Amino acid sequence: MSRFTKLLLPLVLCSWLPRTGAEDVPVTHAQAAPIFTFYFENDLFGGTDRHYTNGAKFSWLSRDLVSWAPDGWRKTFVDALPFVNRPGAQKDLGFAFGQNMYTPQNRDVFVPDPTDRPYAGWSYVELSFLSKTESVLDTLSFQAGMVGPHSYAGDVQRAVHRWTANARPNGWEYQIKDEVGVNIVYERKWRLYARALANVLGVDLVPHLGASVGNVQTYANTGATLRLGLNLPSDFGVQLIRPGGAGSTPIDDLDPRVSPHKNWSVFVFGAGDGRAVARDIFLDGNTFRASRHVGKEPFVADLSFGFGVIAGRWQFTFTQVGRTKEFKTQQENWNKFGSVSLSCAF
Repeated sequence: MSRFTKLLLPLVLCSWLPRTGAEDVPVTHAQAAPIFTFYFENDLFGGTDRHYTNGAKFSWLSRDLVSWAPDGWRKTFVDALPFVNRPGAQKDLGFAFGQNMYTPQNRDVFVPDPTDRPYAGWSYVELSFLSKTESVLDTLSFQAGMVGPHSYAGDVQRAVHRWTANARPNGWEYQIKDEVGVNIVYERKWRLYARALANVLGVDLVPHLGASVGNVQTYANTGATLRLGLNLPSDFGVQLIRPGGAGSTPIDDLDPRVSPHKNWSVFVFGAGDGRAVARDIFLDGNTFRASRHVGKEPFVADLSFGFGVIAGRWQFTFTQVGRTKEFKTQQENWNKFGSVSLSCAF
């Protein structure tokens, strides 16, 4: 066994063990730090212009809340929610709004190929309830929005292509019709964690398990993220724009965004997520009306890798994503896109 392997093996093995809490890590700064994040995803980063072609999302997560709400009907409602009311856990309230757009492979024709992916847009708001300890995060999210012409995804893409002097995307007149969309999403994450070399070099493994139910997307999913870096942030990993991807605020004051001692971090990561898909309105078409549709693949996976940098209260991440075939008549086996996020703890 090489000297490098002997040095690395204990660190990797330790990453499979949950943090014990034997060390008394302060949480004062972490609990007082809300997070604002902007996400941008585009297939231009993958060298293509098709299928899931663009996504944008603005997200806000509150500081740790002692109680979900003042006494009254709001507190009664939230206290009745499952998964997110464990005693002693930190609580975060999240709000987000965003827009996704989907296009066929050939955007030049005025009448799209019926075997190609339909044009579709999804504009939504998202309310999330997060409950976390140092090793477990539960997220319960409610999404509501509009699919179809009144998502205004087609208008946005035409405007952007006009401003950037790119070819006009034709065929949006054949997009999926208007439909109010609702998703209820639950996801649990576990953080298996280790630090070594003067508490600077860190590695963590963050498995997840979840499900979404709604007329927009219904699926069950599972996967994991592995991170390695210097002064790793004390959270539950890098997020993509997807249902339940609400992110998380810092767990403790070792997080460089709030730490009084170390205010920087550099890390790399790799991730995978697999979904068993029962419904996808962007492929299946409208729920109660006839519309363009294609036969979807029942199992879809995302494989990704990237890096992150923290400077003070700011964090920047870039993720390169490869997504397996989503519908049966899809010509290529993979669709590629990139994801950028910029967040601030304030």
